[in-house]
Amino acid sequence: MKKFLTALLILTLPATANAVTLQEAARIALENNPSLQNTGRSIEIAEENLRIAQGNKGFSVSASGSGTISKTEGNPDSQSVSARLRGSLPIYSGKRLESQIEAAKIGIDISKLDYLQAQDDLIYQVAKVYIDALENWENTQVYLQTEQNLADHERNIAAMYDAGATAKIDLLRAQVETANAQQDTAKSHAAYEVSLSNLATLMAIDSISNLTVEHVATSMELGDLENYLDAANQNRYDLQADALKIDRGEYSVEAARAGKRPSLSAEVSTGVSASKSEWHPTPDASAGLSASWNIFDSHITDAEIKQAEIELDQLYLQMKNDLNSAHEEVVTAHKNLRIALMRLRTTKKAVELAEEERYIAVERYRAGEGILLDVLDAEVALSTAKKNHVSATYDVARYKFDLSHAIGNTLAALN
Repeated sequence: MKKFLTALLILTLPATANAVTLQEAARIALENNPSLQNTGRSIEIAEENLRIAQGNKGFSVSASGSGTISKTEGNPDSQSVSARLRGSLPIYSGKRLESQIEAAKIGIDISKLDYLQAQDDLIYQVAKVYIDALENWENTQVYLQTEQNLADHERNIAAMYDAGATAKIDLLRAQVETANAQQDTAKSHAAYEVSLSNLATLMAIDSISNLTVEHVATSMELGDLENYLDAANQNRYDLQADALKIDRGEYSVEAARAGKRPSLSAEVSTGVSASKSEWHPTPDASAGLSASWNIFDSHITDAEIKQAEIELDQLYLQMKNDLNSAHEEVVTAHKNLRIALMRLRTTKKAVELAEEERYIAVERYRAGEGILLDVLDAEVALSTAKKNHVSATYDVARYKFDLSHAIGNTLAALN
């Protein structure tokens, strides 16, 4: 059973030659992810909103018609029909229509920035899941090596026990440690497969049967914090969108204020009518200017202006909040990455020391100068040191993407 479990895990571990690179995984996700595609449709909606706003300022034609039949006792039937075409062109709207058009144009730019932000977010999500999968795979390798080492100890102790050179308690302890290591290997491999499933979901593919991952670069030079904060101010799509939302909000205030101004439009109309007494159509035509001015509406316009101004204030506060959050993300990612780079150096040294300790413990036990507990402790120490090094290695990669995402340029870390 032990051999079968180990062989199964070895066979199901990824083959690097067939691995999907992080860049390839991100490309497939950008092409297939339905959530991103849904966000992209918002650009089309914004474009249609602009067409609507522009259409409200253009020439419009409407048609109407009616037909009546009336009958009064003692009088003959009375029948009549009429049809009319009416055209209208806004000349002056108090800047309401113009403001709505400009707001709609800004809406398109905001939708495009939202789409770029969604792309950046998706790349970031793919990178995080990809790195999780790599870390789980590397941990599985550590657990598997520990399991094999303990299995070797178990075989040696079993031979010594058969020869009467060691107590049964040593054999039992070795068997327990091997069994525990097998469980750790199995759980780590299950976590790896869960990470692959999460990656497949982002990539919008159905199966993980042919999906494996390969190593990503973890080396980098960490720059000054102030440079990253400046980059976030310039690059982040959400902050750019916040600025445009403020511009759009100002146009919304202007459109609301137009309710206090007069409006003017040109109108032309033509029509025909006929009655039962004279079925010959009678045409008519008219042209003129139409003006309107809302003098009093129970303060509805005042409330609309106040509402638009409050919403504009909220946009300013939201931009300030988003800027603070962006800076906090940058500071946190920068600090985490700096610590991870330090851990990477120290954990590498710890692995070297743990390997030396294990070698000494094994040789002392073989020479009859040490005890089994020293060997098992050395195996645990080596396994822990390796897992810490794996954690530090992929924390560097993880926080590298955290920092790139925080400054609004995850694609740079991907390349």
